[in-house]
Amino acid sequence: VLEDGVPQSIATFEQVIVAPAGPQATRREPNTIEAARQLAANPRNRVFVLFLDVPHVTVDGAWHSREPLIRLIDNTLGDDDLVGIMTPAMSAADVVLARKTDVLAAGLRDRWPWGERHTLQRTAREQEYEACYPWEQTRGVVEEMVARRRERTTLDAMQELVHYLSGIREERKAIVTVTEGWLLYRPNSDLTRLRIIDPRTETYEPVPGKPEIGVGPDGRMRMGADPTRGPTQRSRQECDRDRLALSALNNFDHLRRIIDDANRWNTSFYTIDPRGLPVFDAPIGPAAPPPPHIDAANLRNRHETMRMLAENTDGLSVMNNNDLDAGLKRISDDLTSYYLLGYYSTNTKYDGRFRAIDVKVTRPGVQVRARRGYRAATEEEVRTARAVAAPAVPEPIAAVQAAIAGLARLRSDTSFRVHAAPSAGEAGSVSTIWVAGELRPGGPAGATSSSQATAEIQVTGGAAGTARVPLAAGQRAFLAPVTLDQPVSSGHLDVRVRLQGAGMAQTSVVRLAVGPAAALLFRRGPSTGNRMQPAGDVQFSRTERARLEIPLAGGDMSAAGRVLDRNGQTLTVPVTVGHRTDDETGQRWLTADVTLAALGAGDYAIEVLMGPAEAQQRVLTAIRVTR
Repeated sequence: VLEDGVPQSIATFEQVIVAPAGPQATRREPNTIEAARQLAANPRNRVFVLFLDVPHVTVDGAWHSREPLIRLIDNTLGDDDLVGIMTPAMSAADVVLARKTDVLAAGLRDRWPWGERHTLQRTAREQEYEACYPWEQTRGVVEEMVARRRERTTLDAMQELVHYLSGIREERKAIVTVTEGWLLYRPNSDLTRLRIIDPRTETYEPVPGKPEIGVGPDGRMRMGADPTRGPTQRSRQECDRDRLALSALNNFDHLRRIIDDANRWNTSFYTIDPRGLPVFDAPIGPAAPPPPHIDAANLRNRHETMRMLAENTDGLSVMNNNDLDAGLKRISDDLTSYYLLGYYSTNTKYDGRFRAIDVKVTRPGVQVRARRGYRAATEEEVRTARAVAAPAVPEPIAAVQAAIAGLARLRSDTSFRVHAAPSAGEAGSVSTIWVAGELRPGGPAGATSSSQATAEIQVTGGAAGTARVPLAAGQRAFLAPVTLDQPVSSGHLDVRVRLQGAGMAQTSVVRLAVGPAAALLFRRGPSTGNRMQPAGDVQFSRTERARLEIPLAGGDMSAAGRVLDRNGQTLTVPVTVGHRTDDETGQRWLTADVTLAALGAGDYAIEVLMGPAEAQQRVLTAIRVTR
């Protein structure tokens, strides 16, 4: 990775492959807006917004794009992905992110004539323009004012959507924009030139002036438009004010700002021209079309703006192709399989300048497409961001939120999961690591269901250790100690477990902090035959009971436990604390049992306080409760 030609050190590298979701009935919908925001904040879940540019899509284009768009969503969305829909008339805060797409598909099919380009539909404000300038000589003024206002409304909505999604998550977002492009109007002083409305007398249209003075319905003097009149009788002052403002628009610069914001907030635009392969930009009637060379230039400009928005935000553009499904398949492939690279820039200046990014690979014959760059923040923007930053959170609450935030790393496409906890000795150093592995029901059929399997454990980092655990046929979980070659008291250890058997090979890796105490997890419920089973997965059903076990270096230790929500508030769910001794190893364990039936679906933390009040240890374990 090169930034402005300077090599950068890659800090993170990940391949993302997402399989299409299953039937609609199997997808669990978030019950509240807050639940949807929590799902969207999970970096493993992708977020899509289908932006329908109503003023810049014809009715014919809306008709031809409905089924390809539905197939795109069905082929792209995974089980945990979220999708929403927005139009320029909506506020970004009104976008509802959901998993099920049948409502969206029904809307596209039932309300397919949503395009308003080249139609007679006018908003109340646009009707006022026609009433303010009713002369034949000002018809072009009205048409340009309407076109400029619609284009600016669309761009403002797109920018608002980018800012709204940035507040939901930092990870990548995709905005699939269905539009026929924009002309990107620039300042035009000719729009404010007064037209001659009567050539015989060379009479000009009225000169813009001060607000009119009159008498209101209550008999009092008033200045400006009469609010009781209809839109066709309102004062020209408002129209003249809009005319002056619209003439000064620079939508080209506005689109550049949208691109800068999208790059800063990791948002990609995918633009789609629903017309397929258009020959002309304007229809033949009822108004006279522009000359062929101007029409061709308009069509070319619209496509250039669509291409500029997509290519400069790491997206794709689909245009000039009557086979929309083929073009949308490129978007589907791009969204379902890609690589994520992260680096910390060596250029730490807050200069607000554009930084060019160039990604190269050593493999020959590979074409790389990546974000072209980003705009660095300015010192003023950094100061503003720090000024409006959230107030400091108390340390106990911050610790709970940090523990629960770790649940965002859960991957729905992995059925074999591992959980580990260090066992500290009398001196506080760690010489043994306890590793629990679990193959969850519904995962790939393998050796654990019909034949024997083996779990090979390898610990690396500040110390090393290995273990080999045989699993009998039908066994789906195990708990094993791994003895380290030397004691460690700080740092991190990487625990890698490979489960393999006839017809199956899966690997899971976790990073373990050596210093603080940690708990192992166990589950008991219908899926375990009412027996305590080691849990490698931190997700539990409400029908189960969760148990935490913390290895103790000495004898019995006083302790207390409670269940906390994601804001650190205590819930009225009892935690039963006890002790047990392993008959085979002699290891002492502190236990904490929680019945999950009283909890709703969501993320929680189980807190265990151990030892005397003057030297208490706090162990936080985050779990996710499902239905």
